[in-house]
Amino acid sequence: MTKLLSSVFLFLSVLFFAQTQLKVYSKADKKPIRDAAIYCDDNLLGKTNFDGVLSFKTKCKKVEILASNFEDVTVDVKKAMEVAMQPLSEKQNNIDRVIITDKSDPRALKILDEFNKREKENSPKSLDTYNFKSYSKFSIDVDKDSIDTFTNFLASRKDSLSKVSKSELKQKESEKKDSLIGEDLLDATHESQMFLWEKATEYKYSQKFGEKTNIIDNRMSGFKNPIYEAVAINLSHLNRTPRQIRPENRKLFNFYLSDTLQLDGRKTYVIKFKEITDKKKQNPRKFNGKIYVDSETYALKKFESASKKRNEGDIVSVWKPINNKWFLDYEDIKLKMGDQSFNISKKDSVKTDSLKKGEKLSDRKKYNQKTFGNYLYVKNRFFDFKINEEQKASEFKGYSLEMKNSDGSLLQQYRTDSLTARESATYTKIDSFVQKHDFEKKLSFLTQLMRGNLRYKMIDFDLTKFISYDKYQGFRLGAGVKLNEKFSKTFSPDGYFGYGFKDHTWKYGLGLDMKLSSRRTSIFRIDYVDDVFAAGRFSNNMWDMMMKVNDLNLDLHNANFYKNQKWGASYLYDISNSLSFKIAVNKEKQEALFDYQYKNLGNRFDNVSTTLSLKFSPNDKNIMTPSGKYTYEKGFPQVYMNLEKGIDALGGDLDYYRADALIIHQFRSKLGTTNLKLFGGISSGTAPIWKNFEIAGQNDRNPENWYSNINTPNNLAFATMPSGTFFADKFVAFKVSQYLPFRFKKIGKRYSNIELEYQSAIGDFKNRGDHQFDFQVLDHYYQEVGVMWNRFLGRSFGVGFSYRLGYYQTSEFKDNFGIKLRFSVLN
Repeated sequence: MTKLLSSVFLFLSVLFFAQTQLKVYSKADKKPIRDAAIYCDDNLLGKTNFDGVLSFKTKCKKVEILASNFEDVTVDVKKAMEVAMQPLSEKQNNIDRVIITDKSDPRALKILDEFNKREKENSPKSLDTYNFKSYSKFSIDVDKDSIDTFTNFLASRKDSLSKVSKSELKQKESEKKDSLIGEDLLDATHESQMFLWEKATEYKYSQKFGEKTNIIDNRMSGFKNPIYEAVAINLSHLNRTPRQIRPENRKLFNFYLSDTLQLDGRKTYVIKFKEITDKKKQNPRKFNGKIYVDSETYALKKFESASKKRNEGDIVSVWKPINNKWFLDYEDIKLKMGDQSFNISKKDSVKTDSLKKGEKLSDRKKYNQKTFGNYLYVKNRFFDFKINEEQKASEFKGYSLEMKNSDGSLLQQYRTDSLTARESATYTKIDSFVQKHDFEKKLSFLTQLMRGNLRYKMIDFDLTKFISYDKYQGFRLGAGVKLNEKFSKTFSPDGYFGYGFKDHTWKYGLGLDMKLSSRRTSIFRIDYVDDVFAAGRFSNNMWDMMMKVNDLNLDLHNANFYKNQKWGASYLYDISNSLSFKIAVNKEKQEALFDYQYKNLGNRFDNVSTTLSLKFSPNDKNIMTPSGKYTYEKGFPQVYMNLEKGIDALGGDLDYYRADALIIHQFRSKLGTTNLKLFGGISSGTAPIWKNFEIAGQNDRNPENWYSNINTPNNLAFATMPSGTFFADKFVAFKVSQYLPFRFKKIGKRYSNIELEYQSAIGDFKNRGDHQFDFQVLDHYYQEVGVMWNRFLGRSFGVGFSYRLGYYQTSEFKDNFGIKLRFSVLN
């Protein structure tokens, strides 16, 4: 018992003496201050007791002490501390009470409401025309204040390593390779930055012709060829409202009107804001930034934002008035990009209190370390503004973003200051490093992944072809490959295959693209396909990769498939940045793979058809790359149309027309983000069921298993509708989803949000008796409502629930509901 008590006493003693002890008292009367709050950055370490004392543990070098009716104090952390606090004056006390309240200042909210109301009026886009230029510099380096320390440390470290024999450095082959790469990078960054990228840009705008961005010149350290997907990235508040001020994020921050001052000779309101996290532990004086609003026009004049943690990064953006409109003048951004840690000496002993949450005993640090923070620095400067000058239509032709030059030869004309010696050395040092380790090829792999391709040298693998599941084929495994521009800049052969483990059948397709232009999409294609497809599916011609990915599980509970052998030729062309068309001619042999007869013609048909497809997206922003057009910013509305004509000639049995259209729109308001989809189609003439329309359902037609009502969200499908059940030769449908104007955090780092949905459809079938199989006609309104919790509990998936209403509702609950699981792989 004595040994046990001794051990407990020793443990408590170690724990106590490892802590910092703080005593806080009033400078005026020397009395202890009770309930003084001690903060490390934005984290509450505790509050003082009746005697003004608090014991705490922290890794912070400084703490902030806050107490009611006393001035704030920031002090260095020591083992034992005594701090005297100065009482506030009556005027300061009143200000203090306003600032630390847990809700926004109504005066600040009124100013922000007026800012949102006048935003379009103050925007340069309310002018007839404008154009201006910019110079941007992106760099990655250690903290600028630590550069001398860093370079001296690397020099001494290199000297120490040279004295260590190779036999002492026992490493696996993979570890040795990583170590050599790391050492090469350190050698390169001894005299240079880790990365440097300069860009000179011209921006043009016209109410009549739209927007145009020209990259005048561009140079990225390490890469001979421009990274087009990176060039399109906009790390700026140019034409963007800071997210903290957007109405939909109003509930995530508290706002306080803190001052009114003269800035550049104009009266300006200063509003402080802070992110709302855990109110009980949050430092009431710790603000995330300031918003400067011009008192006359209520335009945004300046925006300052700092990270919640000290030295994690900050953003400063400044606007200036030109012709009564507010243009972005300059920006400076600093963001933490991780750390570099170096072992400098072995510890005499390893304490368990060095473990972080979730770490194992084996994770204890056995070495003393020297750490340097890495930062991304962004500098944007805007100049040469020209207002309401005449613009020519020819200047806006082509895609919204075009690369004029990419060798860096013109950058000197646009630099707002000269490069430092360290910056200049980056191009030569990092160029050699990237070339030596072939990182350009690895980056190409990542950019193709953004397009849905897995790239290996001259071969692109289609990610959508590897695996899928439907009720007819069961699990389907396969692969799709395409030879890219590294094979040929003109010809691009492709092919795919797949095997269904339920129908035990191989499917495949072959094709050849011929690129006719390097400046815009102009592609002639021939192909052959022997595959199976769901009957009555809505056309997805011209859809982008992400829309097609969302429909991968559409036929999870569907067994109505038909076989199709197709020989085809098509031509795809972009008339402009906004308008694309595709015309195709196909000869097909089609056969139903379910119990179906059409009139007295059986279930096998030869079909010859032509199809015209159109896509109109007036607000998309595109750039042409060696791999083809890349949409770097998707805008709304989006319009898709298809017109198909079956010809009873040249061996064809069918004579029909089929047309469909889809309109997608998205907009923001005080209610949050709203997504609208209006779609429909019509078919007439001699057309089997797969040339009509299935109103896509996602539930199992015979819900016997627990998973029969589970599905994933799709573009146009109904979560509560039995799959393969409702068909029409003409229909119209409507879908609206509303993201509520607030976000919340329960667990983890991700914010969750709530999405409400409503969708309905109605159709008809003129000659339904001609189609002999078990189906229903959607001749009454089908309606369902739903709710989705996106990023459920801060995780990378969402959980939703849908319920059927109206005419098709049944008395059985299991028939009327559907469960949706949305997986967010990329966020």
